[in-house]
Amino acid sequence: LKYTETTFALLRTPDIRCSALRSGVAMADPMQSTINQVQTVMHGSACTLVLPGILFVVSFVLLAYRNYTEGNDDLPLNGFLANIMLQMLPLIAFKVKLWSAQDRVSLVPLVLCKTLLMHVVLSSYRIMSGVVMGIGEEKLMFAVDCAGLLAALAILKWEFEFPMSPLHWIQHKDVTNLVILASFGAFCSHAFFIVLQPSWMSDSTRAQSKNFHVPSILFTAANYVDIVAFMPVVWRLYQAEEYEDSNTGTTVTVEAKRHARVFFAFVIAFYSWDDVIDPAMTLLEEPLAMMAHAAHFMLLLDFAGFFIFQVSKPTTVKEHNEQLQGLLSRDDDDNC
Repeated sequence: LKYTETTFALLRTPDIRCSALRSGVAMADPMQSTINQVQTVMHGSACTLVLPGILFVVSFVLLAYRNYTEGNDDLPLNGFLANIMLQMLPLIAFKVKLWSAQDRVSLVPLVLCKTLLMHVVLSSYRIMSGVVMGIGEEKLMFAVDCAGLLAALAILKWEFEFPMSPLHWIQHKDVTNLVILASFGAFCSHAFFIVLQPSWMSDSTRAQSKNFHVPSILFTAANYVDIVAFMPVVWRLYQAEEYEDSNTGTTVTVEAKRHARVFFAFVIAFYSWDDVIDPAMTLLEEPLAMMAHAAHFMLLLDFAGFFIFQVSKPTTVKEHNEQLQGLLSRDDDDNC
């Protein structure tokens, strides 16, 4: 006790207290510097594109291997593996452009609601498919889809302050066009297998493709919407350069940073079910499918870390100290 009292008495002396604080800061600085260096290498240099490239190659190899080795009695996974691979393309294009473009994060947060709208449609299609087919033993999956829909709507309403009117939603033409394209593609793909019955179809798939099955079409449409869910934001990034010289500058506000963090929290939670929990419950006997899901989820985690790193930068400026130019200020109808 005497030692403790003496120690506190000494620390109350200004010179000693300042010395102790400086020692603590000096110990923390190397660790923080190391963390910053690791983050810079992972997300601030060209190395950040290595992992997405590797994961995409892995998904392609899995698809090629399954296509070569799949037998008539095996579960048909080629279409599923192709969907996983196609899902990666918008994320990779998004990251490449976000890393290379002069206008990085400032173009993105205010249009993240478009991807949330895509997930609203995705969850709605899954729910409709379950209702039409009958929930049966898929009660847990149905409940998760409902929870995903409600979570997306809640974030849109209370975080993004997005109007809950479908009339407002259809004004986002890029989202509307992608949903129509995905729905039409689902119908055409089912029509193709029903009408043409290609010779490479397995017997089990051929038996299921005799008539139009509405739940299957809705579920396929949900998968196609999932593939293009990030395309609205990708389009905005690739369109930005056309308007770079004519727009007022934008910065990443505190509110926009919060939007980005909430959005990626939702995305990670959403795909934790799709890529981790559900496959672990249903696809343990299909290691290729598990590996494809794992590659997709790793890509999402990598992209979320990269984006949060970019958002967390104190200031993002162009070369020559110019103010960042933003596409967001060009057309309010295309923003959230």
